[in-house]
Amino acid sequence: MGLEKLLENLQSYLSKADRKKKVHCDRIDDILEKLEEKEKKLEKKLEGEKHKDKRKRIKTELKIISVQRRKGVARRQELKDRCK
Repeated sequence: MGLEKLLENLQSYLSKADRKKKVHCDRIDDILEKLEEKEKKLEKKLEGEKHKDKRKRIKTELKIISVQRRKGVARRQELKDRCK
């Protein structure tokens, strides 16, 4: 294999890695949007719910989603420089 062919293979490999990182960032953004939508829906549902047990379950789900969103936002901030 010649030097030119090796350089082409290396460039191809590196560009694939860059695309994969970009896809990863896009995926995190999509997940964060879905979590935000789900959080809003649960907050509306909580406002209308009168039953004590159901309210408790909804509050628990909201806490879980809140933690997931915080972790996702933190991860997105870590990747911020690589996702441009």
